[in-house]
Amino acid sequence: MAVLPVDKPQERADPRVVWFAYGYALIVALCLGHFLLGLPIQLSDSFGQMLKLSASWGDLLVGEFTQRGYMRPLMWGELKLVHDLSGGSYWAWFRGAHVVEVAVLSLLYVALVRPRTVRDVIVLPLGFAVLTGMHTFQGTVREAFPLNHFMAVLLYCFAAAVLVIGEYRRWKDAAGVILFAVAALTIESGLLVWVILVGGVLVGARGMSRGGVAVLVLLLAGYFVLRFPILGVGSPELIERSSGFGFRILDPPDLLARFGPNPYPFYLYNVVCSFLSVLLSEPTGGVFRLTHQLLEGDLDAASLVTPIASIGATALVFMFIWRRRAIWLQRRFQRDDQLVILFLFLLVANAVISYPYVKDVVMSPAGAFFAVAVFVAARHALAGLPAKAPAFAGAAAVAAFAVIGSAWAVRVVGMHVSLRSAAYVERNEWAYANISLQDDGVVVTDTEAVLLRTLRDDAMFVHPPPPPLAPPLRRLLQGE
Repeated sequence: MAVLPVDKPQERADPRVVWFAYGYALIVALCLGHFLLGLPIQLSDSFGQMLKLSASWGDLLVGEFTQRGYMRPLMWGELKLVHDLSGGSYWAWFRGAHVVEVAVLSLLYVALVRPRTVRDVIVLPLGFAVLTGMHTFQGTVREAFPLNHFMAVLLYCFAAAVLVIGEYRRWKDAAGVILFAVAALTIESGLLVWVILVGGVLVGARGMSRGGVAVLVLLLAGYFVLRFPILGVGSPELIERSSGFGFRILDPPDLLARFGPNPYPFYLYNVVCSFLSVLLSEPTGGVFRLTHQLLEGDLDAASLVTPIASIGATALVFMFIWRRRAIWLQRRFQRDDQLVILFLFLLVANAVISYPYVKDVVMSPAGAFFAVAVFVAARHALAGLPAKAPAFAGAAAVAAFAVIGSAWAVRVVGMHVSLRSAAYVERNEWAYANISLQDDGVVVTDTEAVLLRTLRDDAMFVHPPPPPLAPPLRRLLQGE
């Protein structure tokens, strides 16, 4: 049976609501940007990367096509571009680019969920709270490299969804193909752009033609042929990094000792954990921290905020799916149905590509689309309340939204507190940069010492971070 999109007449968009929604998105971005500008360029994540950016464009891009386990040439192209444009003003350009990315992501979120009524405005803060409060999102703002390529993938994924769910235009086929090519060659999770574009067409979205989809299929096949048989890049191996398993982190030697002869159970564990982490926020990083606290009798109120927020939001989404099940079985999808189904496609695909190791930020695309699905589900939940519902039903609905919204608000504030704490820690790392590099056996040349001194002075004197926040409920806010 063919997919039959249902273009049910929507409530007329109130221009004031639309303007308010985009204004609210910018306020969220500016608030987060304020904390981002308090972060120095990191020593551990960024200094080594920036040393490579002095190479020529040709050497840099060709070298990144042949690196073992990773094929990310355009990630380095983006870094090289900002590095060369900065003219030595590294903090202003790299941090400024990060803030701009956050602002664009916020605007794309609004473009995707399309708030149209006052009811949507009521739900919008919850949607943004889930977007920025997800543990998968924190890695896109706390880490730099010195640009966060996971944040770039979020932009590509949201742009792809806006493109495919909108009306068809001839230029969209070319735009979708280019978007996928850029995302796939930036980082491995960029392959999820293909899932969004093709998945959107499968559920009746009209933004791309069948010809455009055919080109995407050929490009995906070409990517794997180039990566494996031709270049022999392969995929990350057990020896490359530590990963969570059960109740603790296993270092590469431990992973090899336990899973070396047969890594497939470990890969399956990673896929399942990645899937659950988006819906339940447990485990995180492959470690069942909350479960361990519960078994040890150490679970307190601060630890309960995270599961309450996640389980409540997930319940909203599954309530929406249950109510729409008959429509879905008939394959008649409205725009909101398409958004939620895209989240489900992305959740599965994102978990599958996370098989080599579990890292929360790798699941950031699924986490971001979870925020889209929560907004859709909350909007429909409010619309589904009967006008003459019993008083207790209305009170229960208000109480449920209040609990879920409050839990997510705590997670958002906690993320900002965490950013300020990270800024203070990173400044201290720069204060002892020479000692830590010497302890690690790193020999810094005269040319490299100039960059080191510039970044250190930026972090300590030119743009020093504000002091860390110390709210009374710090442990609760940070989910510690």
